[in-house]
Amino acid sequence: MARARTILVADDDPECLQRARAVLESEGFRVMTARDGDEALAKLRATPPDLVLLDIIMPHRNGYQVCRAMRADPALRALPVLFVSVKSQPSDRFWAQRVGADGFVAKPFDPAELVCEIVALLQRTDVPSS
Repeated sequence: MARARTILVADDDPECLQRARAVLESEGFRVMTARDGDEALAKLRATPPDLVLLDIIMPHRNGYQVCRAMRADPALRALPVLFVSVKSQPSDRFWAQRVGADGFVAKPFDPAELVCEIVALLQRTDVPSS
């Protein structure tokens, strides 16, 4: 039996965290949460998940700063990052890509779209075991 994939959801909005958790757990994912950028990085370093969902606007460090720190850290560099944010203008998407994001979903998100993006990223980053 395959192990459940773990996703870290970093968002300062409790309602968004709850909604993302409900959607992801209903699809069989394990979910860790963080309410700000510093907590997200601490959890990433302590227990790296399989994928990270980042909001842009968060206290202490915004999503761009978290993603940039991840890409600079050899232990976290390869983790897929999907931004999920209400800030979804072309410039927001540009900066997300610029700091190393693998994808972007606008809030309020459609659950099916979010899960589809996550599954696609996980398939793209899966490395066959030797």
